[in-house]
Amino acid sequence: MITINDVAHIAGVSKSTVSRVMTNPSIVKAETREKVQRVIRKKNYVPSTIAQNLSGTPTKTVGIVINEMANFFFVEILEGVDRVLSAHGYSLEIHSSQWIAEKESAQIRSLISKRADGVLLAPLSSSSKSINMLLKAKIPLVVFNCIPDSHRCPYVASDNFAGGALAGEYMNTLGVKQYIVVSGFEHQTITDRVNGCLAALKSKRAVRYEHVSTFEDGENLVPILIKKDRIDTVKTALFITNDNVAIGALHKLIESGIRIPEQVSVIGYDDIKLAKLCKVALTTVSQNAFRIGETAAEKLLDIISKKDVQTGTVYAPSMIVRESSGISSPFTSRTE
Repeated sequence: MITINDVAHIAGVSKSTVSRVMTNPSIVKAETREKVQRVIRKKNYVPSTIAQNLSGTPTKTVGIVINEMANFFFVEILEGVDRVLSAHGYSLEIHSSQWIAEKESAQIRSLISKRADGVLLAPLSSSSKSINMLLKAKIPLVVFNCIPDSHRCPYVASDNFAGGALAGEYMNTLGVKQYIVVSGFEHQTITDRVNGCLAALKSKRAVRYEHVSTFEDGENLVPILIKKDRIDTVKTALFITNDNVAIGALHKLIESGIRIPEQVSVIGYDDIKLAKLCKVALTTVSQNAFRIGETAAEKLLDIISKKDVQTGTVYAPSMIVRESSGISSPFTSRTE
């Protein structure tokens, strides 16, 4: 394999000049830069990541730790992140904590040991020790999908309390007899969504179900709702704080012969791409995952470049009304 010394010898420049061409080309004279780049292209030179790590040279690698691969919300965040990073020549190393704190910490330790140029982290909690590990290691960090306790940590998030309130205010317009709120993993975002919804419902009593976290959990919940809450005979508004779960429930409701939305109105959260492709398109709260991913990546690149950045960015959610709740509702919002 050709080495950086070989490139330097063929181009007639020093090893440090080759390194500068690869990591900070703007500071190298155009004529010299082009000469080195011609050699790199001709010889198909690929720098050794191990050598870069040992020398402290930027690796052009960003690590990202998400909570779960099966959630399309995170897939859409990854698409936004990749659009920004790939345009700047960065590669993305993806990890999933699977909602396990010890796994999240191990993945962060791995990224620190590899000297990743920066890390994007969706932490399990606002006080996650992974945040402090990265701050202590002085590795550029942006937290997303969570507002961290540390004031030193930049973040990008959606206003989940406001999103839950949108769902609750919309449920108030549906003229139902029963309100049910379903949530999954214990997380700041989910707590805020539930609290926002319950605050908007005000004096209306809401039935609560917790730890319903997956598509399959959503399917399995429906027979319970039929038996315990009589949703097949009592007109119901069902708010589920995650689209994956909501789609599972919607699928089982249709399979069970329950009319949507005449008998049960279903509202999800996230507005993943699949939401509008369901047999009955899903009403949901959008937090624009792709935009969150883009903004987090842009903020991280600014930090890597030592530019001043706004510590926190919080986006306002929007209500997307579709057939699963009846688009003829008097609630004023965007429809698809």
